[in-house]
Amino acid sequence: MEEKKKSRAEIIKENSHGLRGSIAAELGEASSHFASETTKLLKFHGIYQQDDRDVRARLRAEGKDRKYSFMIRTKNPGGGELSPEQWEILNRVSGQYANGTLRITTRQGIQFHGTGKENLKAAIALLNSELISTYGACGDGNRNTMACPVANIRKGSIFDGQAVAREIAKHLGFKSGADYEIWLDGEKITADETDSIYGSAYLPRKFKIGIADPDDNCIDVYTHDIGIVPVLDGGKVAGYTLLVGGGLGSTHGMKETFPRLGEPLGFVPTNGLLEVVTRIVEFQRDNGNRGNRARARLKYVVEDWGIERVRAEIEARLGWKLAGARPVCFSHAELHLGWHQQNEPGLWYAGIFVENGRIQDTEGRPMLTGLREIVRRFRPAVRLTPSQDLILSGIPEEKVELVRGLLKDYGIPTEKQVSNFRRHSLACPAMPTCGLAITEAERRLPYLMDALEGLGYGNEEIRMRMSGCPNSCSRPPTAEIGLIGRLKNKYNIYVGGSPQGTRLAQLYAEAVGPPGLIREIARLIDVYRVHRQRQEPFGDFCYRTGVARLHELVESQNSDRDEMLRNLAWSPTDEEMEEARVPNLAGLAARVEAL
Repeated sequence: MEEKKKSRAEIIKENSHGLRGSIAAELGEASSHFASETTKLLKFHGIYQQDDRDVRARLRAEGKDRKYSFMIRTKNPGGGELSPEQWEILNRVSGQYANGTLRITTRQGIQFHGTGKENLKAAIALLNSELISTYGACGDGNRNTMACPVANIRKGSIFDGQAVAREIAKHLGFKSGADYEIWLDGEKITADETDSIYGSAYLPRKFKIGIADPDDNCIDVYTHDIGIVPVLDGGKVAGYTLLVGGGLGSTHGMKETFPRLGEPLGFVPTNGLLEVVTRIVEFQRDNGNRGNRARARLKYVVEDWGIERVRAEIEARLGWKLAGARPVCFSHAELHLGWHQQNEPGLWYAGIFVENGRIQDTEGRPMLTGLREIVRRFRPAVRLTPSQDLILSGIPEEKVELVRGLLKDYGIPTEKQVSNFRRHSLACPAMPTCGLAITEAERRLPYLMDALEGLGYGNEEIRMRMSGCPNSCSRPPTAEIGLIGRLKNKYNIYVGGSPQGTRLAQLYAEAVGPPGLIREIARLIDVYRVHRQRQEPFGDFCYRTGVARLHELVESQNSDRDEMLRNLAWSPTDEEMEEARVPNLAGLAARVEAL
């Protein structure tokens, strides 16, 4: 039988000697960056090579090399909890070796941006000094295993999602000791490093696992390769409904790539979860596309094979049959903001809003410094949410008012200081660091929110997400309004995702520039206000109405209001985008020009 053609990435992995390659040798070289092949292996260690795209064209015109830096991502199962000592180390790495900011990811990790090659080893060693790992945070293996961040502390909770996330993360960790050797100056591992789960080529692409709470879909469980939903029976966890085949990334112009929600595979008793998860990972290892990385995710195997054939193959590997999947029904997708009593008497947790996940000091709001001071003084644990926010947990009741006072002093918002619309918004980092970004996201969305709030839409509880490219790291395909970069400064608009994250949005408009984004969103909300049913969420209204009818309603609305929106002249320029570069965000001050 003729062997299928492998992509270049597959060959690099197979020849990497357990993810080592030439990383150690190149670390000692004077250059500012790594060779192309080596960057593929760096991802397995939680590192992306990037360059400053704001200055790329100018440097090229001057005949100079790119301005390289590196993104480092941590692996933090279940969103934490992070100890006060770990939070201190994260801050130290940010200040000493990165750009002075911490960025919470939509997978409950921390990213550092702007690290120089010469500081990579010191930064990772410092993280590991408090047992913070980056190994496997990127690359073709199990990424950070997600879970509802308050699953084990929410009042009345009987399910410890964090414990399950940690167990899965440990079991699916890489067996190679390359990280220890390269970054921590460990002795070369001579013991058997055979990886029975991943093999020598690891998985065809990244693999994502998420563990929902029984009633709360804050993790977007349908968007994972494996989604795990606990089933309660008589006040106990009886087992789990497993979903497989989710994933949101696609490639513009390639119809064979698309976002997809996971679908039910079956029900698994609690003592069988790890075995079934392992068999699914091995199934993807053996059947995922290793010739075309654009179609290498598990979702395409499930799409092409069909769920019945996939189930039969998994059962054959298990040697036993799965029970039928139990129904999944989420009532909400919680943001976890504000103050809440914990299940342990006398303790509280506070959900802190972090716009687009970027923790930093800005004029009038020194959030990075304030959070560091609060953690130092009162020693709460820190948890990270799937909506890029932060939770301080384990706060004694007698300290609550003191913590409230410090939050106020530092201008750090909980849910009451932020509009409904803004607190439900997400954006990926995009420009200037992400090499895949087509256009802006994190640096543009605050402008968009300022304008929409200025137009009177701030109280709308609508989930809006912006991504600079169709890889969709901020999960716009399941948003009520999804904005995905299509061309420079232009976005596709998607509408109709459900508030519970159980439905994909549909394409509404293509290649819309920033002024048009404001206008189109405003007109849609105006139509929604007039034609919605009682207490109908925006996403449900758009789905019920349909895209064609939405366009009809928008075109027929109040002419005076529509004319004002058509003449809206509001957009940050490219120069303003560059001025707004993280961490200097002066250009992101609230502004809405005369309408």
